[in-house]
Amino acid sequence: MIGDAARDAGRALARATVGPLPVALADPLRRALSRAGAAGDPGRAHRTVLHALRAGGIPRAVSTFRLTDNPGLRFRAVDSQVLGQLYWSGEQGWEPELLPWWRRSCRNARSVLELGANVGYFSVQGGLAAPDVRYVAVEPHPLSAAVCREHLALNDVGSVEVVEAAAVADPAVSSVRLQVPADQQSTPTVAFLAGDTELPAEMARDVGAALDVTAVDVRRLLDGVDVVKLDVEGQEHALLGAAREHLREQRVTVFVEVLPGTARLRALIADLCTTDGYRCYALSRRGPVQLTPDRLATVRLMDVYGCQDVILSPTDLHA
Repeated sequence: MIGDAARDAGRALARATVGPLPVALADPLRRALSRAGAAGDPGRAHRTVLHALRAGGIPRAVSTFRLTDNPGLRFRAVDSQVLGQLYWSGEQGWEPELLPWWRRSCRNARSVLELGANVGYFSVQGGLAAPDVRYVAVEPHPLSAAVCREHLALNDVGSVEVVEAAAVADPAVSSVRLQVPADQQSTPTVAFLAGDTELPAEMARDVGAALDVTAVDVRRLLDGVDVVKLDVEGQEHALLGAAREHLREQRVTVFVEVLPGTARLRALIADLCTTDGYRCYALSRRGPVQLTPDRLATVRLMDVYGCQDVILSPTDLHA
């Protein structure tokens, strides 16, 4: 398709431009961009430059980096969309709408379960916010799990246990096939399970490889858990459904990614609200916005609020 070809060509040009940048140039550039962003709406030119730099990833001369707006946090410079945006924009680069609520929920938790930890950014943030809280991070992709462990070590987070497995809703399943995009086979990646998925078609195309990975029944991970985060690439409806009895009994706070076209997930969230007394909040720069079931059924969260995650809370978030 012409659109895909243009997008790929643009990405290749961005990488060719950003990759050779020396650290002596890249570091002051990203600090200047961070200051401009923190000062308010930086304007179209700033956004255009930042978009191009993020598309280009991290300069090849960088091995590890600290966040411009939180230099206490350190990460590896590997080829990852998450890390590229963190490199150029700091904490404002990856789901800043979600971050303060995640920290707060972890601090108030007894036990945290993160399903789909990827490279461990939220594992680091949650572990640092609540070092005495039991925290289990589940990640099926071997490269992502390894980078997650390294980031926890780089930031002296000793409270987070990484489980290298795919959480599943079927207790009889002991292994599953993880689909890996063709252009991301040697990097930490957003991989996904085949089968009963609500992952949008454009995100599930161009599979280049498949890995057999260990599966773990999500119910086995829930003991004592009162905060859950789900970012599992189209499997959210299945895992949330399997965990429903625990949610109902323990009044768990849930962070869940809601992609476009996820009809079953949205219907399940609506039923949690109407039947089990949960409240659903979209996350925005101005704070959480409560969604009615009717609104949730059709809203494109990223377009309206800038974040694809919602919080399912058993209590009023504003209380």
